[in-house]
Amino acid sequence: MVAGIQEKEAGIIRIFFFCVMLAGVFYFLQYLWYGNISKPLIIVMDSSTYPISSIDFPAVTICNFNRISKAALENYVQKLKDAKGIREQLLQLGRLIDYSYNKTLLNGKFQSFEENLENYDGVVEIMKELSPPCDKMLIKCSWLGVIQDCNKLFKVHLTVRGHCCSFNHISEHQDTNRSEIGKFQAERQIVPGIQYGLNVILDAMIEDYSYSLYNMKGFEIFIFESSHFGDPTGGRVIQKITQPDYLSFFEIYSVKQTATPEVRKYKIGTRKCYFQDELKKQFKGLYSYSQCIMNCRIKAVQSLCKCTPYYYKDSKNQDMPVCTIQHLRCLNKHMEKFIYLYPKNAESNEGLDEEIQNALRCLHCLPDCEVTRHFTKQSRIELTRLDKNKKKGINMSNKGLVTIYQGKGTGVLTRLDIVSYWYEIATLGDFVAF
Repeated sequence: MVAGIQEKEAGIIRIFFFCVMLAGVFYFLQYLWYGNISKPLIIVMDSSTYPISSIDFPAVTICNFNRISKAALENYVQKLKDAKGIREQLLQLGRLIDYSYNKTLLNGKFQSFEENLENYDGVVEIMKELSPPCDKMLIKCSWLGVIQDCNKLFKVHLTVRGHCCSFNHISEHQDTNRSEIGKFQAERQIVPGIQYGLNVILDAMIEDYSYSLYNMKGFEIFIFESSHFGDPTGGRVIQKITQPDYLSFFEIYSVKQTATPEVRKYKIGTRKCYFQDELKKQFKGLYSYSQCIMNCRIKAVQSLCKCTPYYYKDSKNQDMPVCTIQHLRCLNKHMEKFIYLYPKNAESNEGLDEEIQNALRCLHCLPDCEVTRHFTKQSRIELTRLDKNKKKGINMSNKGLVTIYQGKGTGVLTRLDIVSYWYEIATLGDFVAF
């Protein structure tokens, strides 16, 4: 009888521990399953010695602090039949870049001047003609260790600073058709070092200043991925400055991120990123987080001020007028809102009252699934220390030299991948059995 009781108790204990084990396995499986559903992707390092010959060199955009050339302004005035007072009015167009405003702009002469700006492309073409010309700013260029024609290396592209000189840049918001987008191939530096990077001798054209964005002379340098838009507030655009009489070094270190085909199988809401060839109708197969933020800003300006900033050149809404001086009051009022972005995935709104009111909510803009991140280290020396202020027959007085290069022969390759594949989960039974 005692033996029977003991066997019965032993059976109950075995059943109890079996239930505990079963509950543990169930909990573990549930944790693994929901963990994969909520956070199914992971970034892993593939290589820390990935050759730079397989990494796209960044786009480089050079913008003079001066946005209206004095010589170009005089030439444009000379072409006009009625040039009385037109010089001052043209000079005020620089405010369309920095959104500065004062009440003197309500003067009737400015309103009559705007009546001559017949269409959207009118302002764009005027500002392009008045901007400092790239062929005069860029004195000498070399790329991959070879002296090359600056006019072939650089093209005039629109940025938030207006018309600037861009190298290795493609944008769906420029006058670029699909065939040009398909043919575009980003440049790559093969051999590391200063000599084999991008080297440019720049003339700040100090005597040509008439509308400067800053109280100094020099250039802004934007370094970013080739398909992005030149806007330092739009994400992953590095903003640097260089001044005359200095040799500026910008050493680049790059991290390239690829994505496995399995990532595409997840819904966008799950993977929380876009591939470049997605949203083709909207971005012509050139999606980037930067371009998406730019579109979001365009819509915000159009909604609040009923116009489009000329440097955005929104080809999707030609019916919306270009922003002119009469819109400056509105643009100045909402300037902070157009610049700042509301933090995505903020866990709490505490302390963000001002950001909620004065920031853009571009929650539909998602990061890039595949992207190349560039990091820079800057240094500079005075040109007076080099060859008595001469460089191969060029008088370097009031000029600057910029060199942008990959300092090492390797970068980093990372991969966006899924956390667990089906065959890895299938081995769980063997693990539990063990």
